[in-house]
Amino acid sequence: MAKKPLIGICLPNKGNFFAELFIRLNLYLSGAKSVSLRANNHISKDKIDGMILSGGSDINPVLYGGRKDAHNTKLDKKRDAFELDMISYAVKRKIPIFGICRGAQLLNIFFEGDLYPTILDFDEYIIHQNSIFPIKDVYVKKKTKLFDILKKDKIKANSIHNQAINKVGESLKVTAEHEGLIQAIEKRNYPFMLAVQWHPEYLFYIKEHRELFNDFVKACNKKKGWNFFVSIIELIFVLYERIYSPFKTERTVDLLVFSSLVILIILISPFSV
Repeated sequence: MAKKPLIGICLPNKGNFFAELFIRLNLYLSGAKSVSLRANNHISKDKIDGMILSGGSDINPVLYGGRKDAHNTKLDKKRDAFELDMISYAVKRKIPIFGICRGAQLLNIFFEGDLYPTILDFDEYIIHQNSIFPIKDVYVKKKTKLFDILKKDKIKANSIHNQAINKVGESLKVTAEHEGLIQAIEKRNYPFMLAVQWHPEYLFYIKEHRELFNDFVKACNKKKGWNFFVSIIELIFVLYERIYSPFKTERTVDLLVFSSLVILIILISPFSV
């Protein structure tokens, strides 16, 4: 069996329990091990083969030339500084990077882009819904890494953010949008640097979102060993997508299926490392 790549997950010193849990689950399903990287504890950074910038609190607006009060949540300046250092560390070593929500925004800032401090700064009349379930249409641009992974030019995604990318950073390319809001960016001529505004970790029961993690892990290690538990879980997902998906109509049904899959996977998969 091939050696599994080790993925570092950038997280705050406290909190983000469920985000970490589901990111670890997705990485396990993709054949990788994972380790937490926090400002107060990142001794494993020299061992990582890839890095995930997870979601969380608003980013300090001072970092992108915004007003000091231009934020909606409590700031975590220590985390901001740590993760910007980690991006620099990874870029210098060409380590694959996958950004999620806040992670996409921070990656954009690293390359000298900026943000809309709130969605209303983009459009004061916009109706912006938040949900961990797929509620918005994301339009993917062709001839991009994201399109190559998803094999679709339109997907359903969730929405759990109150900030968004405004000016795109240098050498970054916009690869997806929703009602004019940037939903994904990527960098060319790099082993893997892709970031999305939604939270694919919570949509592991949908093939396209699992493929984001699969492709990221492949970029971290071309060799992927066979795993019995992963194979069984993938079979469960295939059956779900073929039998259940065409008939789903109620959000409550989504919740029941989602919860059932989580319980089943936790019971049969030793994914947490």
